[in-house]
Amino acid sequence: MALPAKFRLYSYQHNGQYLFVSNDEEGDDLVVEAHPYPDEDRNWFEAERVNPDEDFWVRLYNPSTGRYLFVSNDMADGDNIVEAHPYRDESRNTFNPLAQGDGSFVFWHPDTETYLFLSNDQRGDDYVIEAHAADEARNRFVAKE
Repeated sequence: MALPAKFRLYSYQHNGQYLFVSNDEEGDDLVVEAHPYPDEDRNWFEAERVNPDEDFWVRLYNPSTGRYLFVSNDMADGDNIVEAHPYRDESRNTFNPLAQGDGSFVFWHPDTETYLFLSNDQRGDDYVIEAHAADEARNRFVAKE
């Protein structure tokens, strides 16, 4: 894993989008979405190692909101919605960032055996981040400092 200490996750899908933790709520959790604006504080993430001796299992922390990304049980068109909550030590916060040959990463979620992806589902003008089992281009994200 070669994620920078602090980074933004960028997808080339939908003419280029940055992940962020939105203000949209699902219960007590915030929905993770994507938009084209690169300079917002809520776009920044940190990768925290789950086990300090292993590089390949991380939690994705959003310092702007103080929340961790996780794959929820909430569904949209058959896919799990990715949300953020304040609970650090849950297994559903764990991701394996797999480097691809083109400089991008896919984020594998072992609990659900799914990948994060930039979906076509929207909330307002923003695209919802979801998780599915398919291995495809929409799963790829570039970590930008």
